[in-house]
Amino acid sequence: MYSIYFNNRCLAVCSNYEQSLNDPDGVLYIPGSRQETSDISDLSDLPDLPALFQNSPQLTKLYVPSNHEEVTFKQLCTKLTPIQAGGGLVTNSKGEYLLIFRHGVWDLPKGKQEENEDIRQAALREVEEECGVHDLKINEHICDTYHTYQLNDKFMLKCTHWYKMEYLGNGLDTAPQIEENIERAVWVKKEELPKYLTHTYPSILDVFRAHGMVLPRS
Repeated sequence: MYSIYFNNRCLAVCSNYEQSLNDPDGVLYIPGSRQETSDISDLSDLPDLPALFQNSPQLTKLYVPSNHEEVTFKQLCTKLTPIQAGGGLVTNSKGEYLLIFRHGVWDLPKGKQEENEDIRQAALREVEEECGVHDLKINEHICDTYHTYQLNDKFMLKCTHWYKMEYLGNGLDTAPQIEENIERAVWVKKEELPKYLTHTYPSILDVFRAHGMVLPRS
């Protein structure tokens, strides 16, 4: 499933037809005039769907069923301006997780990829800058998340590439990047994560789930 987040609202391309029908907050959208979810011959209305969803605040989750998720998702994003970003799910030798607090919400460190910068290096750099920690080892890719916002009358689509990281240093002191409105950067025990993750973004929950953590659906 491909999910594009509009803050806490979600526009999703989903091959699991039953999931979309069973979601009490979900609304089903059928591209074109056809009702066959396997048909990809008429996707001409999909590029306008993000703007339609943005202007329909009463909709919490809008599902686009498709047996060709990647094709449908690419068509959906035709009019969105892509931005690449990298972020890290960082653990230390105690098994604690590194979280940041910004704009009243718990989050994971992440940021935009710079020109000619490798995405893995961008992810490492952003974690170091936002949290003031070094001695990091980057491991496997966890997942990608997508969210959109408007900038100068354009819809931007930020794709964040998430990586598992290890902190190899001895000290646990952090230095939150105040100029990026980060108020705190803290190490959180695994058993204490649920109380923090009740005040986070749905996309961050997706990262933890992709990491293998069992969390309730929002």
